[in-house]
Amino acid sequence: MRLVQRLLISHSLLTAVLLGAAGFAVVALVRMTSLLTELREEHLGQVQEEEAVHQAAWGIEVAARHAILACERDPGIGPEAAVSLKTALRQLELLLARHGDAIQPSIRNTAQEYRAYARYVSEENTCARLFEPALREKRLIWDENLTDAWIALVRSLHEMVLEREAEAYAIGATAIGVGLIFGALAVFAAWGVARWMARGVTRPLELLATQARRVGQGNFAPISPVEGPLEVQELASELERTRARLAEIDQLKDAFVASVSHDLRTPLTRLRAALGLMADGTTGPLNAQQRRVIELARSACEREIRLVSALLDMSRVKSGKALRLEAGCLLDDVLVRAMEDTRAEAEEAGVQLELEKEGALSPASLDAALIERAVANLLGNAIRVSSRGQKVRMIRTVTQEGPPGPTASGTWARVVVRDEGPGVRPEVRDRLFEHFFTSPVGNTAHPPGIGLGLPLAREMMRAHGGEVAFLDEPGQGAAFAVWIPLDGPASLRYAAEATPSPSPSARSPA
Repeated sequence: MRLVQRLLISHSLLTAVLLGAAGFAVVALVRMTSLLTELREEHLGQVQEEEAVHQAAWGIEVAARHAILACERDPGIGPEAAVSLKTALRQLELLLARHGDAIQPSIRNTAQEYRAYARYVSEENTCARLFEPALREKRLIWDENLTDAWIALVRSLHEMVLEREAEAYAIGATAIGVGLIFGALAVFAAWGVARWMARGVTRPLELLATQARRVGQGNFAPISPVEGPLEVQELASELERTRARLAEIDQLKDAFVASVSHDLRTPLTRLRAALGLMADGTTGPLNAQQRRVIELARSACEREIRLVSALLDMSRVKSGKALRLEAGCLLDDVLVRAMEDTRAEAEEAGVQLELEKEGALSPASLDAALIERAVANLLGNAIRVSSRGQKVRMIRTVTQEGPPGPTASGTWARVVVRDEGPGVRPEVRDRLFEHFFTSPVGNTAHPPGIGLGLPLAREMMRAHGGEVAFLDEPGQGAAFAVWIPLDGPASLRYAAEATPSPSPSARSPA
């Protein structure tokens, strides 16, 4: 079955359930909307009309009270009080003419009484008529009638709202109950569809994603076949073809790097020897300026030789060649040589190197050249990020606890290289061991390297069955730990018999 058929079946089932729930919800909303419309059109509209008449009648009452106060202060202000009453009277007459028949009798009759009162008072002798005792008593009665009528109106409206609210609650409760039923059906349907899709689609895709990530990380082992829809199987076939092509390109790249590095190493070594002879005065005396130029050239040549040596070491490790194990190798001697290799760079940068040893070590079978190169790379990185006057400490301990993750039991040498620089930014920590990844560190004047030191150190240690990891510790600076197994097999990927330890004169100059 193709993927489109699976998706059509699953989506049709869920769509039917959702449409049922949506249809019932629409019916419930329509009924609730009709209740609100009825309440607004039949009741609230009439209430608004009665409210307008009530306010207009009350406006006459307010105008009469203000006029009485004004007449008490000045009996001659009657004409002005009459104008105020006439204004309120016109508003009331307009509303009675427009809505009189639709207004409930209690409010309409009281409004008509106020209308007659306003006409009588505003005709003539306004102040005198305002003070008539009989009219003042009538106004009190009208005020009470108007208030009682409005209270009754509000109570009636409240009862009507409660009635409609109860109906709406009943509709809502029914909608919720039906919605819960549809929801339960949707959950069970989604669960069944998810299990069905997981068996046929999700699991093969997860397996392909895992294998694609493995290929992206540089592991070009063959892709395992997967089952599922035809599209997924075609994707697996295409991924296998891509993997095979990437593996071929990776092999070509490694071969090209190894060939170019090997071809560069011989002329660079000869150039270093020639510059050394010139610096020693063998070819003739040099003045101060010439000697400075020669020193700069020698320094640049040494950097290029270290780069070429790193590329060669990386090619040897990645190609799966056997380790050149040395029987009876002393790890402390290797650490001292790594420190001596970087001492000139440290002195030039004004950085102090320190080595601390904790616990006794026995001779072991190790590839001294690879370990020395890995530790020297870590020391070089620490020196480059340190400022003048700071320290780089290397601490060697013996432990029964291996690196993080599943490791074999046994005795391990743990070497920690710690600097006092600005540390490693959190956003780049996950990429520290990517090949050719570089990032500026702090405000140091040293330019970033080419991004091979840490990846090469990790490859070398993993060739021994060990590991290199960044230590996330509080405080200033950064710390990297190296775990080196002191017993047991060096690595499952590498197999070689131990060879006698060569003499110092037989070591490679790189």
